[in-house]
Amino acid sequence: MQIEIPAAALIGFSFALVRTTAWISVCPPFNSPSVPKRVRVGLATAISFVLAPQLGESISSLALGSFVLSLLAQALAGLALGFAVLMLFSAIQAAGDLIDLQIGFSLGQVLDPLSGSTAAPIGRFYQLLAITILFAVNGHVLVVRGYLRSVEAVPLGRIDIAALASQLVDMLTMFMIAALEIGLPVLAALFATEVALGLLGKAAPQLNILMLGFAAKSFVAILLLGMTLAMLPETTESLVGRAVRAAAGAFGG
Repeated sequence: MQIEIPAAALIGFSFALVRTTAWISVCPPFNSPSVPKRVRVGLATAISFVLAPQLGESISSLALGSFVLSLLAQALAGLALGFAVLMLFSAIQAAGDLIDLQIGFSLGQVLDPLSGSTAAPIGRFYQLLAITILFAVNGHVLVVRGYLRSVEAVPLGRIDIAALASQLVDMLTMFMIAALEIGLPVLAALFATEVALGLLGKAAPQLNILMLGFAAKSFVAILLLGMTLAMLPETTESLVGRAVRAAAGAFGG
């Protein structure tokens, strides 16, 4: 028995697999080393099977040069969409890193076996909590849906470079603003604590302000973290939506 596979469908699957693999390799929550490689490969293959017919219909030339260029365009398109989500999603961890820096926890960074990089406790806690919230609010479905819409908008993966550059600048601005907004309540309280400790050090020079300050700032930060975590689910959902819309702008969506 012979099984015939149309050339257009096979090439469409190849394009979809390259684009989806590039996207999954950088897009949270799928890019986490805690997600097994077999799961990521299986997810990329499943999505590629769905997109193969659509991409196969858009193929106009099978010449070697155009085929290689098309593969590179597909990889760039997947990386662009994944990087957009990664940049804004990282704002949550950046807020935790700012708090770690203000308290002094950043001096005790340790290797995180799940992410494969060094991380301070509050920054890593924010990252894990954001990933949990992302699944809880079906944010992963929104991310996958945004990726599928990008393929529908631009099957060949051609990106408007000017629009992409503009979106990257906007996303960088949103990244900085979001990180400050998330960590601002705790950072403001820590700043007030620093001022109070400075005045106390002037009033009572015999006190060990260094040791007292570390304990005081740790207590204030942990106390306020519990109060501000209630705002994190809405922030996570908003950031994911903004990331998908920003990435769609680079595709003309």
